[in-house]
Amino acid sequence: MRWDGFARSILFAAVAAMATAACLLMAAPLLGGRRVLALWLVALTAAYLSGLVPDRRRGVAAAFGALVAGATLLVIAPGLHEVVLGLAVVLGVGRSVFLYRRRPARAVVVEAVLLVGGLVLVAWLGGPSLHGVVLAVWGFLLVQSGFFLVPGASGRRAFEGAADPFEAAHARALALLAGDPR
Repeated sequence: MRWDGFARSILFAAVAAMATAACLLMAAPLLGGRRVLALWLVALTAAYLSGLVPDRRRGVAAAFGALVAGATLLVIAPGLHEVVLGLAVVLGVGRSVFLYRRRPARAVVVEAVLLVGGLVLVAWLGGPSLHGVVLAVWGFLLVQSGFFLVPGASGRRAFEGAADPFEAAHARALALLAGDPR
């Protein structure tokens, strides 16, 4: 399933928050709450990025890149706060540079606003309890859904680089016939 639109992204935020609670309740007694949360957040970042991409091959590549970056963060970051900040950067870079690159300066501004806004909401909603962690995950992803409300924040398509309008229309028709609703 993809979550490359506002409504689907909000649905992803709700499901991710519920899954966070389930993951922490099941695995935290065995491995420790902070360790499980850090691992879960890496997996959640990879899953979020993979669902933003219209084609499966690039989705797997985006998820793999997020997993590698997240694993690196888990090794070098001294604590959970640094892991969270690093994963926010991974999400912003993955979404705007690799998945939705159009205007780099605008992407930096949009990502900065969304990521800082999300992290501020995490600081406000979050807490050491399970309830606080679930609200923090939900709140951060809810703010990230705002990406799809920004004008021009649509994914790159195969036909964007077409030289003339006929070629672009032909590519769109082929995409529709192939079952791609975008």
